[in-house]
Amino acid sequence: MSSRAPLPQMAAIATNERATPSLVYRALLQGIREGSMVPGAKLPNERDLAQQLGTGRTAVRSALAMMERQGLVRRQVGSGTYLTDDADQVFGRMDETGAPSHDEVPSLAEIAEGRLLFEPAMMHLVVSRVQDGEIVEMRRSLDQILEAPTWVEFKERIYGLHRQIFASTKNKFLMQIMGSILDDRRAVLFDGQDNGKPAPEPVRRQTFNDLKAIVDAIAQRNGAHAEKLVSDHLMRTLATINIWQ
Repeated sequence: MSSRAPLPQMAAIATNERATPSLVYRALLQGIREGSMVPGAKLPNERDLAQQLGTGRTAVRSALAMMERQGLVRRQVGSGTYLTDDADQVFGRMDETGAPSHDEVPSLAEIAEGRLLFEPAMMHLVVSRVQDGEIVEMRRSLDQILEAPTWVEFKERIYGLHRQIFASTKNKFLMQIMGSILDDRRAVLFDGQDNGKPAPEPVRRQTFNDLKAIVDAIAQRNGAHAEKLVSDHLMRTLATINIWQ
């Protein structure tokens, strides 16, 4: 356990709305990136963090739980919550693509925000209707994500897997929604730069690991776990959009 001093005061989240776990997660990531949150350091308790960030303890608790599942914090019973020693390495595994607003189609932030409203709960429908052969195809798609030769193809294969998951609901309305999402992302070339170059290996590996966990939960017919994993995945996506700007 680290003996480093607790962290300095953190700035409140700049929003007039009650902060969501995604915003709290984003604020904590920014603290790591800016150096005010040092790997190995002890975090303030949930009450103090909530006061510093200007939000409720529920949002803080959810964000810390998400960070723990991601391996960014560890909890020591009777002592507190600590950043892991390699917490600052998380940025090398993140997709640094910007996500600007668009006049003709929804932005990635709008899409992620909308998906969060229904997609985690949709996983209960997925696990009740998915067929074994569909899970086999999902695993093939996972392997293709790792092997994608270019950044655009990397994105295409990610969304291809999502379409398979939506299709396993056997619900045409949900399938139509994902088809529209993919059309909108293709229309702006996934907001990418240097689209002909391969995605960085750490980014591909982290994406593979995140999505493999979801597919594994589907294969186990564990709707509650799949719901949590999808919620985490979408909240992290929303939290990290334009975080480098």
